Amino acid sequence: MIYVLGSINVDLVMYTKYLPEPGETLVGEEFFVNLGGKGANQAVAAAKAGANVVFIGRVGGDYFGEVAVRELSKFNVLTKVAIDRTISTGIALINVSSTGENSITILPGANAKVSSEELTFLRNNLKKSDFLLIQGEVPTDIILSAAKIAFEVDAIVIFDPAPVRKDLDMIIPFTTFVTPNEIELRKLTRSGSLEELLDLGAKNVILKLGDRGAILMNRGQEIIVNAFPFKTVDSTGAGDAFNGAFASALSKDVPIEQALVYASAAAAISVTRKGAAVSSPYKDEINEFLLSRKE
Repeated sequence: MIYVLGSINVDLVMYTKYLPEPGETLVGEEFFVNLGGKGANQAVAAAKAGANVVFIGRVGGDYFGEVAVRELSKFNVLTKVAIDRTISTGIALINVSSTGENSITILPGANAKVSSEELTFLRNNLKKSDFLLIQGEVPTDIILSAAKIAFEVDAIVIFDPAPVRKDLDMIIPFTTFVTPNEIELRKLTRSGSLEELLDLGAKNVILKLGDRGAILMNRGQEIIVNAFPFKTVDSTGAGDAFNGAFASALSKDVPIEQALVYASAAAAISVTRKGAAVSSPYKDEINEFLLSRKE
């Protein structure tokens, strides 16, 4: 089983020719509302890629909370979602340019209130060889406690340290995989090196390089996976598609190198589509994509 403890947002997405400068007003070309939040994105990506998934999080007692939970269920994600009527559901305002670049403003809302209730559920259900996916969009003390719970029962922890905060480094010793991109790596470390994250206690580090692929490093090996060529339509959620598909593959006992290829394919497909959670591909799509490239 894959458990995802993290954020759940409703994304309000505007597509424009280019990203607006400060003080500039643009006329949009397209708008839609969809499920987002790094936690929800990864839960959906893992489920669509073939895994059994439980999402643990919190929404507000508003219309957007109803939308978010309903969207999760559409993708066969089991949920343990608390409703906090004192605060709004998390919201992301996203601008996407014609080249696929994006700028995002996030209101954490109920995500900032994830607390001991969610940890109790995790403690009562997580067991050895389960997977726990965590990210940086809920309070650090909750992420840290969740990682420790997983560490104690020998579950596999995949930690996406985004958005980066300096105090996130205390979580790294309790992780199996840490998955930063280049910007996040520079913010997490003084040297900008994968080795520094290993020195902090990570068992494995996966550096996500976008259209240049990914690198996995641990104390015994280094694996380089090339990216698949793709035309970017919207890069929102590509890293989450990678993490979800990677966890899904590992949960099916796929060897690490093949799981990285599977995850890279999922990310490549996702950027050719608009949206975040909705852009991640299903298992059959990933397999067909890989077969067509003789992977």
